[in-house]
Amino acid sequence: MGRLNLSVLSKPETEQIHRNTLRIFESTGFKVYHEETLSKFRKLGAIVDHHSGVIKIPADLIGELLGEAPSHVLLGGINKKTLSAGGDNVYYTSLILDPFVVDWDDGIRKPVLADVKKNTMIGESLDRVSIMMRMQNPVSDIPEPDCYYKTMETFLLNMTKHIAVYPDNEQNCRDWIAAAEIIAGATGRSSAEPPLLSIAMAVLSPLAINGINIEIMKMAMENNFPIISTVCPMAGSTAPYSIAGTFLQANIEALLPILIAQAHKPGHPVFYGIGPSVTDMSTGKDIYYRAEKMLYKIMANQMSRYYGLPSTGEAGGSLTHLPDMQNGAESISYLLASHAWKQNIIGGLGSLGNANGMSSEQIIMQCGLIDMAEFLSRGVDLSNEKNGVASIERTGPGGNFLTDDLTLALLRDTDEFFSSPFMDLSGDSSEPEFSRSMPDIAHQKVLDIQNSFTSQVPGKVQEEIKRFFSAKYQDKSVSKLG
Repeated sequence: MGRLNLSVLSKPETEQIHRNTLRIFESTGFKVYHEETLSKFRKLGAIVDHHSGVIKIPADLIGELLGEAPSHVLLGGINKKTLSAGGDNVYYTSLILDPFVVDWDDGIRKPVLADVKKNTMIGESLDRVSIMMRMQNPVSDIPEPDCYYKTMETFLLNMTKHIAVYPDNEQNCRDWIAAAEIIAGATGRSSAEPPLLSIAMAVLSPLAINGINIEIMKMAMENNFPIISTVCPMAGSTAPYSIAGTFLQANIEALLPILIAQAHKPGHPVFYGIGPSVTDMSTGKDIYYRAEKMLYKIMANQMSRYYGLPSTGEAGGSLTHLPDMQNGAESISYLLASHAWKQNIIGGLGSLGNANGMSSEQIIMQCGLIDMAEFLSRGVDLSNEKNGVASIERTGPGGNFLTDDLTLALLRDTDEFFSSPFMDLSGDSSEPEFSRSMPDIAHQKVLDIQNSFTSQVPGKVQEEIKRFFSAKYQDKSVSKLG
């Protein structure tokens, strides 16, 4: 099988990055603002300065802790599907909410509650999507703090898949865990079943983790929820101003939550993941989706394979909010980098506008690009059955292959050549008025989903969810919205 090969690092370069990672851990260390964690590392044999919060870890201890970290993570949902994140398994996550949305009719605007419901319905309906994430952003038509609870309620009433939770404070994390307990109770799930939630925490670049995020990690560990690390060093401001330097720091920071989790609870699953960016040194702006993102993603997947860790990271979107050529070029580059290396969780379908916005149509269009990335990553089957030798010998010079055995055998094989329901692949330039753009196809799919959607969340679960959130609202009328 001739496979597509996208590599940045040679084996010696991979080992060099690891050696440099060990060097920084030993010579410079990292900082945590959490006394319990400092004490745990001291007991394990690390050099700990309780005054500064700096921990320096010898190479042999790093090896021991990484050896405790699992290579696979099981994830569940009330749809009764189990995901095994690790190895060559790939799963996609769709966005529900971001600071701004690009509406088909109104253009760029602040999100409203209806966007949350629409994007939840889309993620729930697409077979490509296995995990969903509702970011902790407000909606403009419901006042804070009720808007956070209402978007959470709307999300949970309309989805059955695994949930990636991105809390921005400890109380938000507790709310998600409480909601998961209610859903588990209403569905009769046992603690032995794969968890309904994964919980994300943030690393503070450079080389630090604050106490809030370690407390979020502890809540995840206490409830057996896998941990997603959010690692976003910015070249030039919070990381060295080079691709190699920023990646080295990102690799170190990706290991921090894994090492901390193993110090607290050996064997607890943590994903390896990074999302580096670059600082525009003329404006100070964080530029998240640029061409080097593809290099970072390939290197990250090579390093996660080197460590034997389950991997996660963004699907990647576009710097622009427009459905244009730049959007397509950026999106397919990042998706191809992720899929070629079988990144286990590819997150955030729908992202655009420098990772500050999203659109419903972008979710669908990126599903079409996933089809392409998956097809290209697979490579070419060069087996005797498909190498064409027998066909060419049978047909000879001047013939045709319309009724050749290979043609007849593969005519209805939908896997041999590329196809996607989210693209116009007709190539019919003779009648351009019948040609459909990718955004048009995506928008029609959005409308079809909205018109046909019925929530698969069991009635008993819906009742318990509504009861839980009704007690949270300051304005009790909010419970009747949506």
